[in-house]
Amino acid sequence: TTAYAEAKDSASENGYVDANPGTTVTPGDFSESPPPVDNENQLAVTVTQEVPTFFMAAFGFDSVSITKRAVAEYALPLAMGSDVPYFGQDPARGLSPNYWGNIHGYYTGRRMGDRFASQCKNGDARQNCEPNPEARPTTRNPSGDKNGWADFTGGYLYGIEVPAGASGLKVEIFDGAFNRGGNDRFLTGDQPQGSSAGPTTLFMLYGPDPTPLNTTDGNELLCVVTYAPQDNFADFDGDGDVGSWDGTAKKWRADPDDDQDWNGTGKDGWFDWNDVDAGLTSGVASLWDRMCPGVNFDKGPGIYPLRVIVKDPGTNDDRGLNRYSMRSSTTSTPQPRFYGLGDMAIYVNFAGQKATFNFAEVPEVHAGKELVIELWDPDSGNNGIKVTDPWGVVPQCTWTSTDGRSSGGSISCDYSYSPGFDNAHMQIRIAIPSTYTCPTTGCWWNIEVSYPNGANDTTTWSARIEGNPVRLVE
Repeated sequence: TTAYAEAKDSASENGYVDANPGTTVTPGDFSESPPPVDNENQLAVTVTQEVPTFFMAAFGFDSVSITKRAVAEYALPLAMGSDVPYFGQDPARGLSPNYWGNIHGYYTGRRMGDRFASQCKNGDARQNCEPNPEARPTTRNPSGDKNGWADFTGGYLYGIEVPAGASGLKVEIFDGAFNRGGNDRFLTGDQPQGSSAGPTTLFMLYGPDPTPLNTTDGNELLCVVTYAPQDNFADFDGDGDVGSWDGTAKKWRADPDDDQDWNGTGKDGWFDWNDVDAGLTSGVASLWDRMCPGVNFDKGPGIYPLRVIVKDPGTNDDRGLNRYSMRSSTTSTPQPRFYGLGDMAIYVNFAGQKATFNFAEVPEVHAGKELVIELWDPDSGNNGIKVTDPWGVVPQCTWTSTDGRSSGGSISCDYSYSPGFDNAHMQIRIAIPSTYTCPTTGCWWNIEVSYPNGANDTTTWSARIEGNPVRLVE
């Protein structure tokens, strides 16, 4: 309705008023005008006007009807992080894609790596902290709460892209709760901060919408799952014994039945990634939690937004670093895709030296524009990145940072830096050629991040295209 009204207003500004005699302005969307409209992000507008004639009046024609049509398309926000049905790692699959989803507690400091969910700039406790100027508070839409949590904003948005013909959508969350006894070096790496029990985390799934970044414009709220903070989940054999936290060694001492890491001579006494790798797949698999079983999520094809937020704790000192994974599936093919929308906070904790993942999907419609990549707090052993386009080619780029460093001009987008950008913002700009095309394998740009001594880092990544998101296609 809004798009149709805007189209008529725009035509009116150009002299074609729908209410005037002899003039009609007719918008048409995907449901009303196929063809020429090819998808739900396009709008056709047909303008018809009776135009007076001059020479033709001699033949009895005082006017003639002239019709013109245009079709415009809105480019969606960039998909980030994943071209598969899951976002983040599934330990039962192994360590791919080398990162977890991340959200920090309300009063955790931004310098810990979460650019948008952290409400504090430096990590001071509770409501007296210096505010994070980029924070996204957990707030309701000013219009009011229409449907429980339906109008809430903040946190991070993900997209589950369900193709036409797929049905039986299922969404699952791995370790959605913050674990108070977590450890940066194993499994999801939940990490306590301060004395609090930790944040309460919510996962909110909406029905499909052509504007997935705005969940307050009529989206149907399909499901809300709330996870209160809890103790560490190191009990994989189900006997109720979760071991104990060793404050001196800063490690989680394993229950003997959960300790699978023999090291050639015997159990090592600690619960860590080696135990997961040793074959605890059945226990790990039990940590997947299905969202709202029994609720029908089948609302047709499109992008289903999934919002992850932490509740505003009021005066409570709810801090802590919560990590998780998510996955989706359908009972019929083709399968969905699961990705970040525009930005994503991720956590990497692995023993390798490099992490490579799908960074952003840049469709051909963006040829001739500029890709802007932003990283908040790439530090903690991170000393370099490499960007490649869909053809595997390293492009030229420029970069600047809030700590005063810069590339000094156009360079190859494969470079090292020292020190890292602790509590700093780094921006990379890449000019997309006007001749830009994608191979048959897709339009994904990749990022390779170097960690010489192994990874233990939270970073917030953003990607956007600078240039008008609306283009004429006819």
